Amino acid sequence: MKWIHNLLKCLSFSTVLFTFQACYGCMEDECDDDYSLALNVVDSTGVGIPNVEVRLTDPKLKNAVFYDTTNNAGMAYIKEPIIDGHEVEVYFKPLKGVDFQAKDTCFQYCNWKNTNITVTLDHK
Repeated sequence: MKWIHNLLKCLSFSTVLFTFQACYGCMEDECDDDYSLALNVVDSTGVGIPNVEVRLTDPKLKNAVFYDTTNNAGMAYIKEPIIDGHEVEVYFKPLKGVDFQAKDTCFQYCNWKNTNITVTLDHK
């Protein structure tokens, strides 16, 4: 074990980081690229809010409803396909234990693949 320590002492810090990354790899993203829309739900200071239900409806598709719940970083991913050019309605409902106001909004979806939409919720 001491020889590893001595070996690492003679290498630069960036070399050591490269070695560890090569051995262990980078952290993988929590969500793959298989989503139509990413929503970032934050508070007024920009900190993500976990445990918020995100419900998206598309009135043109017989009120099709898609759900997700924000993760610890405040991100929710709608993975179902959304038709480009449709107006969609999005509802944000804080679940039990989350002290924020519910919010709703609507916008026209324009195939924003890999684009995050950030929504700020207000405290109760």
